[in-house]
Amino acid sequence: MTTNHGWLRLARTLYGDAEETITAEPNASLRLDLALAALEFSRATGEDFGAEGHLRSALDLLRAQSGVGPWLYGGAAQAGWVAIRLAESRGTAVSGLAAIDETVLGWATDFPAERDIDLPMGLLGLGVYGLAHPDPGYREKLTAEVLDRVAERTKHDDNGRFVQLGTSEARIADQSAGARIIGVAHGTAGLVSYLASAAAADPAQRPRARALLDECLRWLLRQRNGGHGSVFPHRVETRYAPTRATWCSGDPGAAAALRVAERATGDRAAGEVARAAARAVVHRPDEDTGVVDGCVCHGAAGLVWFGRFASDHLGTAGARGDSAHWAKRLARWREAGPLIYFGPAGWVRNASFLEGDIGAALALLYAATGTNPLWSDLLLAAPITAAPG
Repeated sequence: MTTNHGWLRLARTLYGDAEETITAEPNASLRLDLALAALEFSRATGEDFGAEGHLRSALDLLRAQSGVGPWLYGGAAQAGWVAIRLAESRGTAVSGLAAIDETVLGWATDFPAERDIDLPMGLLGLGVYGLAHPDPGYREKLTAEVLDRVAERTKHDDNGRFVQLGTSEARIADQSAGARIIGVAHGTAGLVSYLASAAAADPAQRPRARALLDECLRWLLRQRNGGHGSVFPHRVETRYAPTRATWCSGDPGAAAALRVAERATGDRAAGEVARAAARAVVHRPDEDTGVVDGCVCHGAAGLVWFGRFASDHLGTAGARGDSAHWAKRLARWREAGPLIYFGPAGWVRNASFLEGDIGAALALLYAATGTNPLWSDLLLAAPITAAPG
């Protein structure tokens, strides 16, 4: 496998930017992101980036905090997932998960009514942790609870089953309360990917997961609109408005989720739509993508990742070139100094995986080396497999 040394150097630079920021502040979530990045760089390069030390620092910070949430981004599930994947990569058994397991299972069992069925800080993130868990008994128990909540909290219409956002104060404030979101981060595409992994991975829960998957997949496939250069809208309520070409809410995430569904079910329609969505992403003009910064979630790094992903896993013509195009964009931006990212507070430095330097570094690492990332789990972009027990 050929390595693009230019992209690898840029990935190292962004990793260094993140490490400098993260080690200067006591933030457990960012330390977990750094541990993940160190693990991935070690896997891809054969060098030791000190992942164990970063994980220990993160766990020390978590123990000193009160009210740690269960979430896959910034919470107990993230800590457990990183520990599991790190032990798996070293060929050792993971230990010390009891407190994390209890926290995550408790939240899945009594999942708050105001919380959404989504990935970053919602129910699906807990499910990802469960599917990766090396203990089959715990895996089955947590998966069963997640499926119970999915069955209770999802909605139906003539097209099938779907995710509808709740009416929390935050959702009311950003005018998304009650919206029927399509994308993988907060919508039905993410649920489709999770259910596909559950149906493939857990024999005890397979029939129920597959029944839910069939309903959700049918609904998702019927949401195509083919407008403004995209295959899927952002949400049903704004289906005729332009959709950004982003992992979180657009065709890149939906295409990856549908590929997971195709692998789990053999559904040819899912695969055909995944490939159509990938082609739409690759052929969209820059000015129509909605990309303004460098992050994985909704920025240039997400398209660096997706271009390589679409080439490797969907056979999309021109996708590798599109990945290189956005990598060059990141390189030009970095020439002016450490990257800044756009968020609720405006343009700021951000070292995180989803919205900052860690994610940009890891996307470039994948584009440069082709080493399939473990963090595909965190994007619901690949079937989630359990670590060895």
